[in-house]
Amino acid sequence: MPSRRPYAAGFTLLEVMIAMAVLAVSMTSLMTSQMQNLRATREAQQLTAIAFLAEYQIVETEYVVRKEGGWVLEDKNYEGYFADQGWPEIRYKCLVDFIEIPDYSKLRAAKDDSRRAERDAAGGGDSTMYYQNAGDKAFTALGMVWPMVKQAIERSIRKVKCTVFWRDGSVNKEYSIYTFWADPEKLKTIPGLGGEAKEGDDDEPKEGGGGGDKPQGAQGAGGSSTGSSGAGMSPTGGAGRGGALGGTGGIKR
Repeated sequence: MPSRRPYAAGFTLLEVMIAMAVLAVSMTSLMTSQMQNLRATREAQQLTAIAFLAEYQIVETEYVVRKEGGWVLEDKNYEGYFADQGWPEIRYKCLVDFIEIPDYSKLRAAKDDSRRAERDAAGGGDSTMYYQNAGDKAFTALGMVWPMVKQAIERSIRKVKCTVFWRDGSVNKEYSIYTFWADPEKLKTIPGLGGEAKEGDDDEPKEGGGGGDKPQGAQGAGGSSTGSSGAGMSPTGGAGRGGALGGTGGIKR
């Protein structure tokens, strides 16, 4: 009678199948995580390149604007592709926005409407007190200098927006960056309001005034003084054109 062979230790087919299933699930999860990491890294690299291209285009647009003769009193649009930089599939659109300040009459009308609504909500009131508070008086006085303020802002400040468009697979994306350009030199063309310090002025009263005991700045009868009246708007010698490249960017998908 043949003897039985001793039982050989090992894995059964069922144990092998269970081990393979666990390994397959683990590898699938690991590969999915790695693919997500690679995708996030690629998107970060792409976004970094896009941001640099947008900042580059803002600088380039400023150069083009100055080459064309400087700022004009209207919006300017610039479009194109980054083919020269090695990104022919990526395009840009930049807007140099002329900041138009409303006339004082429009501000006055808006304030009148607001005051009228407040008065009606309070049940009416004395119309003679309509412009009697300090805020209304200050706002009324603003009308005297508003044309020069309006001209100064419109000539010296521009808002710039550059948007970069590209395609990631089947998804269209865009990235926008904003900045402001400022040119203090434009303020030198604005006439002052009077009272600016002039070369040769000093702290000593001039002779011929109406009484030497008057404090400096007081105007004597038929004389002059070293003081000046009024608020001047002459520029203080700015450090030239400004304009930071840093802006807020956003992604739209």
